[in-house]
Amino acid sequence: MSRRVLWREGEVRVISVTPVSRGVIRPALITVTTLALIVEASSRYSLIHRAGDWLIVLFVLPLAGVTLTRTWRWRSHKLHVTSERLVVEGGVMSHQRASVELRDVIATRVNQGMSDRLTRRGYVYVETMAGPVLLGQMRHPEALCRLIDSERLGGENQSDPFDTIYTYEDDEPDRFEVQPERWQRRHYE
Repeated sequence: MSRRVLWREGEVRVISVTPVSRGVIRPALITVTTLALIVEASSRYSLIHRAGDWLIVLFVLPLAGVTLTRTWRWRSHKLHVTSERLVVEGGVMSHQRASVELRDVIATRVNQGMSDRLTRRGYVYVETMAGPVLLGQMRHPEALCRLIDSERLGGENQSDPFDTIYTYEDDEPDRFEVQPERWQRRHYE
C-alpha cells in the first residue's frame, strides 16, 4: 500500500515501521458484534429472519466500510529509517512525505503512559534545532530510538562491549601492606 520512496544515491533503508493502529479495533468489534446479533436474532425471530439480508446491508456493510477505510488509512502510513534521514510518509487520497536529516537530530525521546508501558507502545519524538518532531505512536519505541541513535552516531558504539573485564592495577603495591609483626610488638610490649 505504500508508494515507492525515492532514495538518494548511496542511501540505504535500515527499517520501515508502521505506526500503531488507531481507530481500527472499535469499528471492527462493532461490525462483528452487529453481525452476530443479526444472525442470532434471525434464528429466534421469524420477522428478523425474513429481513436478515436487508438488516445486514443496512447495518453491517456501512460498519465494514468504516473498518476497511480506517485499516487502509492505518496501513498507508510508514516510517522509514535510512542511513541518512528519517522519512515519514502516508495518506490515502493525498500522499504526503516528510523527512528529517539524521545529522539534524539532536536526541530522541519516548512519551509513555502507564498503559503504554504495559502494551509496549509509546509516542516517539525526535529533537531537532527547529523543535520536536512527532514520529507517531509506535510499538517498542525504545528499540526504535536506539536504532535511530545508532544510525545518527554513524554506527559507532559509544558503550563498552559486553565482554570487557575491568581490573585494578595499583602503582605502589607495598603502600597498603599490613605488617602484623610490628603491630603485635607495639601493643603487646
